[in-house]
Amino acid sequence: MSKRCIYFDCAATVPPCQEALSTFEKISLSSFANSSSNHGLGFESSKMLEKARAQIGKYLHVLPEEVLFTSGASEGNNLAIQGVARHNASWGKRIITTKGEHPSVLEVFKHLEKEGFDVVYLDYDKDGNLDLQQLSSALNEHVSLVSIMAVNNEVGYLFPLEKIYSLVKEKSRALLHVDATQAIGKENLSSSVYDLMTFSGHKITALKGSGVLVKKKRVELDPLIYGGSQENGLRAGTSALPLDCALASALRVTLASQNERREQAKKVKQYLSEELSKMDEVVITSPVNSTPFILSFALKEHKGSVIAQALSNEGIYISTKSACSSREEGYSYVLKSAGYDEILSSNGIRLSFYGYETLEQAKEFMDVFSSLLKDIKVR
Repeated sequence: MSKRCIYFDCAATVPPCQEALSTFEKISLSSFANSSSNHGLGFESSKMLEKARAQIGKYLHVLPEEVLFTSGASEGNNLAIQGVARHNASWGKRIITTKGEHPSVLEVFKHLEKEGFDVVYLDYDKDGNLDLQQLSSALNEHVSLVSIMAVNNEVGYLFPLEKIYSLVKEKSRALLHVDATQAIGKENLSSSVYDLMTFSGHKITALKGSGVLVKKKRVELDPLIYGGSQENGLRAGTSALPLDCALASALRVTLASQNERREQAKKVKQYLSEELSKMDEVVITSPVNSTPFILSFALKEHKGSVIAQALSNEGIYISTKSACSSREEGYSYVLKSAGYDEILSSNGIRLSFYGYETLEQAKEFMDVFSSLLKDIKVR
């Protein structure tokens, strides 16, 4: 195994920052009491929880009471989508999403479809252009929810949330849910373009098991978990105070460094895009206007999974598709839905950055990658 370590899989997770780790340790030791307990130590923990909630609300430009703590985006997505759909099922049985959503959104919609909901799956093209005419035609008085991600986690598409939000409000009384997992700390996201928004802590240098669902005050939804009054009665269970406070610390650090990291990610992505474009076997699948933090490409001859494993053996860590489905055989539904054939859709590679990667690492990646393509037999 190589001693080299080049980590280009930041869309899957990133290491926790020191501020988050320090906050977690401090709160775990000093504020260990249950924040729901009716005594002095419990009240102190409750104050810490509300302080973290207020900080996150300030950073996201929303009200503190609109911030709900979750275990991550998968739970948040489930709570937002199922919660709204079931609460409004008496009048709104149509719900809308895109074909390129994360599994924690798509699988929820498929489950609701089996329950009898009328689901519309929106198309997009290879440039990441969402079919807004299809969305416009699908909107009516029976639509209760539209769920569209801010940034696609595999290819890096940037969906036009401002246009989408305006269209949703103009033609329906539906709520717009935005999965912002790949946008927080990377893209500017206005709080005026969504009704509900979700993200995970471990994507922004907080700890795994933490996340946020922003639910605007006017939004009503049914809970998934019953048994307690935590999170305004929408998420029963003992609050994970150290995780929630660590998330507030990580969000502050992440947003403060966003512009600097974004510029560095642009440089790394531009270099890699230019070098990969010179190779006959490579098809760049991330469009020009995609996020600078994700570079997706596909191989015409080699198996993407074989190359990914060979890179791992050399101490270079990348993905073939979303980490939530990367160990499943078969093609990327994100690429297939964009119009790529089965060969390219089955052999995609995703490089994802956080903005601390260097051009030296990018050049080393290209050297190793080029050598592997020459040394490894085609499929």
